[in-house]
Amino acid sequence: MLFNFLAAFGGGVLASCIGAVPAFVMTGLITIVGAMASMAGFDTIAFGTVFGPHIAFAGGVAATAYAAKKGYIEAGAAVGTPLAPLGKPDVLVVGGVFGILGYIIGNILVPMVFGATGIIPFGTDNPGMTVVISGIIARLVFGKRGLASGTKGAITSAQSMLIAVAFSLMVGGTGLALNAVNPDIMGSYNLIIFGIAAFTLIFPGTPGWHQIGIISAYAVMIALGAGMGGFAVVAFAVVAGVASAFLCDLEGYLINTDVDSHIDGPGFAICLMTIVLNVVASVL
Repeated sequence: MLFNFLAAFGGGVLASCIGAVPAFVMTGLITIVGAMASMAGFDTIAFGTVFGPHIAFAGGVAATAYAAKKGYIEAGAAVGTPLAPLGKPDVLVVGGVFGILGYIIGNILVPMVFGATGIIPFGTDNPGMTVVISGIIARLVFGKRGLASGTKGAITSAQSMLIAVAFSLMVGGTGLALNAVNPDIMGSYNLIIFGIAAFTLIFPGTPGWHQIGIISAYAVMIALGAGMGGFAVVAFAVVAGVASAFLCDLEGYLINTDVDSHIDGPGFAICLMTIVLNVVASVL
């Protein structure tokens, strides 16, 4: 356990150095490589103490909020900012401490509540849940404006919903094609799509769609497991993907617009929709 804490501290510091979003892009890249190659133990890197979102991304988010509070940077919600160039060791220490906190929440506390051995018998996405909880803690500790959004616009947009539908159709159709060629790969389909979505954030201006990708892919896996046909599989994927996109937008509207720290909307959508899909799967 001590070594995991030490590794989580290091993961948080690393993410603080390069920035929370770049660290998340690395999560995506490693996930793609690991899932496609079926590399034994890949999740130890992509979802463990190195680039696990609950450790690396959450640590970078907290370090960014702290840096803004101290006046080292202007925007505490600018989670793509590399913090090593600031030359402030205290910022990196905060990232490391929140890396340890992410390990405790994601690996110990969340499983006590959700899953087969938890209070609630339906599993959630532990990294996603942890990223949200850690982000709330960081805002309460380092923020100055409270939890709620400042200025608010529309809850969602036509473009956001169009992207959700289009990408869910892509994920659903691709899932059917892959299942026809090699059903064995479908056990990792949600991770493959998540990795691709995360890695596409490396391209400037690309909207985050991992909350759409991983949930629509998980819906495909559930639908195929329940023996659904082609149209039903794709329709289920679209409904799930659009619902996840809307939840992400709703979170942004409520607590992540015009704010001084970041609370992750995709993580919020992923952890809630994972619970919903697990409930649905239990009755199919």
